[in-house]
Amino acid sequence: MNYRIHPLLRFTSCLLPLFIPSALWGVVSQTQTTNFSFNGFGSADARAQITCYQSASFQENNLQLTETGAVQASGRCLYNKPIQLLHSETHNPLSFSTQFIFFIQPSANSGLADGIAFVIAPTLGGVNGSSQGYIGIFSNETNGKSSTHTLAVEFDTYKNPEYEDMDDNHVGIDVNNIVSYAATSAAYRTSSYPTIQNANDGYAVLMRNAAVHVWIDFNASTNQLNISVSRDLGVKPTYALISNSSLNLSELFNNDMYVGFSASTGTLPTVLYYVYAWSFSSNGHLAANVSIVSENTSKGTRNIAIIIGVVLGAVGSVITLLISLYMYRRRKLLKLKYLSQDQWRSALQEGLPQEFTYHELAKATNNFNEKNRLGSGGFGEVFQGTIATSGVSIAVKRISNESKQGLKEFVSEVTTIGRLRHRNLVPLLGWSQEKGLLLVYELMPHGSLDQVLFNHPEQLSWDQRLNILRGVAAALLYLHEEYEQKIIHRDVKASNVMLDAQMNARLGDFGLARLYGHDVVHSTTNVAGTWGYMAPESFFTRKATEQTDVFSFGALILEVVTGRRIGVMIEEISCSMLEWLWTLQRNNNLVEAIDPVLLKEDKDSNDMIKIVLELGILCCFPDPKVRPLTRRIVQILNGETPLPTMPSIASPSSLLSPVAMPLFSESSSSFLAYKTET
Repeated sequence: MNYRIHPLLRFTSCLLPLFIPSALWGVVSQTQTTNFSFNGFGSADARAQITCYQSASFQENNLQLTETGAVQASGRCLYNKPIQLLHSETHNPLSFSTQFIFFIQPSANSGLADGIAFVIAPTLGGVNGSSQGYIGIFSNETNGKSSTHTLAVEFDTYKNPEYEDMDDNHVGIDVNNIVSYAATSAAYRTSSYPTIQNANDGYAVLMRNAAVHVWIDFNASTNQLNISVSRDLGVKPTYALISNSSLNLSELFNNDMYVGFSASTGTLPTVLYYVYAWSFSSNGHLAANVSIVSENTSKGTRNIAIIIGVVLGAVGSVITLLISLYMYRRRKLLKLKYLSQDQWRSALQEGLPQEFTYHELAKATNNFNEKNRLGSGGFGEVFQGTIATSGVSIAVKRISNESKQGLKEFVSEVTTIGRLRHRNLVPLLGWSQEKGLLLVYELMPHGSLDQVLFNHPEQLSWDQRLNILRGVAAALLYLHEEYEQKIIHRDVKASNVMLDAQMNARLGDFGLARLYGHDVVHSTTNVAGTWGYMAPESFFTRKATEQTDVFSFGALILEVVTGRRIGVMIEEISCSMLEWLWTLQRNNNLVEAIDPVLLKEDKDSNDMIKIVLELGILCCFPDPKVRPLTRRIVQILNGETPLPTMPSIASPSSLLSPVAMPLFSESSSSFLAYKTET
């Protein structure tokens, strides 16, 4: 950047040698500071200071690092003035800081993209032969050689096993070598814990098809290099994703270096890489904050647009009228309506799962082949498949036109579960609404709990069942108390509990979930859930609360321990499961309700089985005030606290306390009315 120096500063600089010792003056005079900030690259000033090489170019307001249609190509854009990064006399590294926003646009026919990098290089120019895995940084001739003198921070979106890549979405520090010196999966860090274990530690940042904000800061006094990434533009994570203090930049850097960006493409011709904004500062100053600005539109372009609009206006009006009539009739016939892309981007903010094309999902599921169908229900069907570009196994939930889970529930599921990060929740990978409403989840190899529990109970030992219940309870605690907003699931049941490869529980299906502030009174206008799992008061109050979720979880406990479905009558005595269990408990004979498969196991487990069974009964108590809190449930299942005292039971009818009786009687009539309406 060129700056005009004030005459007073010129005068002051002449006096400095008179007051500062000569040795110190040499230090001050020989350390140069570079500062620049570009919120877009459409101006003549920006383009005069940045030079693009090979396939890179200026495109409107952006830097485009690979040419449209180019294959096996790479490109670089560098600030074309040298930057002092080592002290002239001591050769110690100097501090520097940079911010930038990039966008990776994969091929139209594939999700593959090699990646983009911030580079600090000894010379201007590109690197020949630096495509296909080298991200425009190195080549066969320069890779791995100390004479390369190149430091890069790679944002790698393709897994190259030959270069020891950990996954297809990671950030790495490259020191003269494409095999990273240090690397970790891209994530927004919210804790100092070294890895992302749960939502308290942060969440993954997918670097394809999204604007990604990056902060890179090197503190010379501590030799600390910090790197952070975020898809929430302008919001820097609390903790750095990578924090490294072992680099020897004195040996790596020359006195003057060049900084900028590089990227490359392999065999796919439509992969593009953009830099939207960039700032840089050296010698101890933090880089200026950057943001995306709207692209400049020339007056001539606006005039052309106006002329075209006038010419086409009349024809467009007629066409619009005809289309409107057609769409009106079509909407009357269809239950599902779709949102525009702008509406989706408004509803689905940064940090949510990616959008898949219908073609990708059809290819992954063999065109939704019947052999790939995992199951079906009132919502539609679920198909298993594999994303060809990444090898990730997925389950695709295709919502039918007749499903009661329409657009509202679809958006609820994406916007709710898409933000959640917990080891006991089913990971939502993405969505599509191109040809129907589709949700894409990580495939759970062992399917749903109800499939195993009721069809193959012998496959579930007591330890496994207890671990599953602990997992679901931990997920509910996270939803009720630990997430930034309180979430009421409203449909906790065995078919919504999935089992991963290690038989761990993953709670899923958030189509009915409700999001509340922690201080908000919960309310809703309709009864939602599955009969048998629904708390009696929900029919009367029509409120979704933690206590209604606890009731549902209690019903799940009873199914897991007894091996019987909660909504099925006990044929031997023609009563509901709850009535049966209340009678057994009153007679101190709960062992009769335990799944015979579990009774064959070690007798030492019987005490814990009975405790868990009693916990399930307590969670299903008609009076919601008697039910334990979610945190208490977790503690009981983990053996950290004893089971609360169960209210005395003279008979099943006595369970309906003065508080619960009017509630239950009203809820019963409400339920009958609800069943009549539906």
